[in-house]
Amino acid sequence: MREENRLLAALPDAERERLSPYLQDTVLEFQQVVIEPNQAITEIYFPYDSIASTIQEMSDGDSVETGLTGVEGFVGVQLWLHAPTTPTTTLVQVAGRAHHMHATDFIRHVRDAHSPLNTLCAKYVHAFLVMTSQTAACNRLHPVNERLCRWLKLVHNRLGRDEFPLRQEFVAQMLGVHRPTVSTAANMLRQAGLITYSRGQMRILDAEGLTEGSCECLELIERQFERIFK
Repeated sequence: MREENRLLAALPDAERERLSPYLQDTVLEFQQVVIEPNQAITEIYFPYDSIASTIQEMSDGDSVETGLTGVEGFVGVQLWLHAPTTPTTTLVQVAGRAHHMHATDFIRHVRDAHSPLNTLCAKYVHAFLVMTSQTAACNRLHPVNERLCRWLKLVHNRLGRDEFPLRQEFVAQMLGVHRPTVSTAANMLRQAGLITYSRGQMRILDAEGLTEGSCECLELIERQFERIFK
């Protein structure tokens, strides 16, 4: 299990200690909605053992994931950008732990303060925006099996563990395809010895194989996030 969110871990000790009273440890449950569309953003989350997905929902009920957030970032980038609401939904993709901060505390002690966390937030927001645009291109141009490898490796990199709960219908929603399409792609990965999947549990058997099977988008996205911490 990851021990700390990377943004918070990158802070000087004095700043991390200053913000400590406003950060509460919390458990995020699977599919828990943490940002409602067009509703006030009231909480900021810094995951360290969980992953959240930003979902774009259409009027016909279809939806697709446009970005995900784990140990490298924070949920609530819209509030940092001075937008109190957003039309997208953010929900928990993989249950686990996070630090959370009330929006009012975040605004007062981080966004509108001379906090070094602002520089890290700015770098993260840039990387997140790169992810959203790259994901849009990926969903349009690349085969589902490559997209699935990319998606699973992004999740694996952020969790730091090989096994996690996952439902195929949820993966289909994330990739913007139908469940049979995901089943076919997952079976290809299973036959290649990259994963096993049983009773809602995904296990990564060959992480390097997932990287090799991913489209170019994986490296591009991860490179942006690594630049935050250099």
